[in-house]
Amino acid sequence: DGRMRAVLFEWIAQVQTGAHGALHGNADPQDLLFRTFSIVDGYFTYKPVKRSELQLVGVAATLAATSLGVADALQEIHSSDDLAAWLAFVTDGAYTADDVRVAARRIMKVLGCKMHTPTAYTFLRRYLRKTGWTQESFSIANYLTELAVMNGGFSQYPPQAIAAAATVLSRQYTSQGIGYQIMQSWKEKLLQCSRLDVITELAPCAAALSRLHAAEHGRDYRFVNKKYMWHGLHMVAKIKPNPPADVDNFAAFLSSTESSSAEETDAHWHKPEGGSTSGMGPPQ
Repeated sequence: DGRMRAVLFEWIAQVQTGAHGALHGNADPQDLLFRTFSIVDGYFTYKPVKRSELQLVGVAATLAATSLGVADALQEIHSSDDLAAWLAFVTDGAYTADDVRVAARRIMKVLGCKMHTPTAYTFLRRYLRKTGWTQESFSIANYLTELAVMNGGFSQYPPQAIAAAATVLSRQYTSQGIGYQIMQSWKEKLLQCSRLDVITELAPCAAALSRLHAAEHGRDYRFVNKKYMWHGLHMVAKIKPNPPADVDNFAAFLSSTESSSAEETDAHWHKPEGGSTSGMGPPQ
């Protein structure tokens, strides 16, 4: 159910964050995290999973996600003894390294080419490249996207809509100190790149995401909020959310093509970029 899915996703995020460089080396940890989420959701659509097997699916999906991009992914899983052993260890002895490898191979065989489905993070990086970003706006866009993907209610929206909604909202926190790159005709570029319908897809998702942000604010017990309180991620989870706007407001805003004279330049907003993103790759 949705609650157990949320618990599993939080646990996966904690496991991957605690792994330091063991899982991804120089790779983007956010990319690995969202690929793991996507693999778990994809597997759930094909195979019913018992509650007692959720941990196994989580670590197996993590192992499968680390093999993507390798020419012989199944062989890579077979030879990844150290990683499989570490993933088995985090289950507190519930599973062995062989259990993790077998489950990862099963997941890969079930999903096949669907293993490579683009994630919300894939689209987020693409959209921010088109519309402009700063380190701070990239962090809050990541935070909002992660909140949405972990929430079962957002399964009704395609990953493109979640990423585009996070892109829109990331530009609406200037009064809270979040700068953004001023980009000419950014709304048109976003709509052209995402190919989303404003009225039926993007505006409803943006409204839902603004409500979710308001609802999640202050829930310090959640790992996703603890994670985005780190200095390296610009403590964006501490930012007070804007009052949630409704679908009509977002539709009107996104349908407007008028730009201020300041937005006709490619200059940065006055707040300087700063800090690292703790391994998250900027949308280059």
